[in-house]
Amino acid sequence: MKVNRNGFTLIELLVVVAIIAILASLLLPALSRAKSRAIAVACMSDKKQLTLAWLMYATDNSEQLAINSDTRNNTPPGPFYNGGPSWITGLIDWSNGQNNTNTTYLIDTRWSLLGSYLGNTVRVFACPAANYVSPAQSAKGWDHRMRSVIMNAAVGDGAKYDVSNFGWDKSLWYVAKKSSDFHFPGASDCWVFSDEHPDSIDDALFYTATYPVSQFIELPGNQHGGACGISFADGHAEMHKWVDAVMTSHQNVAYTLVQKQACLTSDNDMLWLAQRTPQK
Repeated sequence: MKVNRNGFTLIELLVVVAIIAILASLLLPALSRAKSRAIAVACMSDKKQLTLAWLMYATDNSEQLAINSDTRNNTPPGPFYNGGPSWITGLIDWSNGQNNTNTTYLIDTRWSLLGSYLGNTVRVFACPAANYVSPAQSAKGWDHRMRSVIMNAAVGDGAKYDVSNFGWDKSLWYVAKKSSDFHFPGASDCWVFSDEHPDSIDDALFYTATYPVSQFIELPGNQHGGACGISFADGHAEMHKWVDAVMTSHQNVAYTLVQKQACLTSDNDMLWLAQRTPQK
């Protein structure tokens, strides 16, 4: 008696596998791009929330911007600038120190001016793409450090580093202390919050000159495929892509402090930051 067997031949099976492989190769990049876009949107949302909290603080304090002090004058137990804390407190580094995970420095009113305006939400201080930890930190089970965000050093009163030590003309460096101090450029073009490169971040300030210079004192974040979430004094946030030599050469993480990087005075990224920093 003849038995009919229904099934795939080897050739048919190989064709199906090949089709699945082709479809996967087409879909996976699209899924990866969608995930990257979602993370970028979350990053910009975090920066916007921080900026709205910063604006609300100014509204409640006679338009005085939140104190933004150098960590040398804003490290527990103090002393603090004028006796009070800065917008946040503490240093970030690649060590196993508690300063990398102690979120009270971000939201506790003893150490932070903005925590209560953020509903004590800590996640907004660390970009979801900034999940970098050193080998020593990873060995402790950490999957990120508590903070990747910094504030423009030229925004907010406080104890600042002497910029003449950078070789800058101190007479040209200006600090906006009130909401009405954004004269040039206007509030919509002055940056306030950004992420910092994982190897560059230490304190909560980011220094940038207001004219062409030959050095990045610190490096902005670039964890979004060479781009960075950044917010402005009018409350909006955007994703900015870095394009020139210094930033495109720092795509990887070295797990060591990297600052004071030489650049051309025509470097487009240095100039972009300079043009968006408050001036007299």
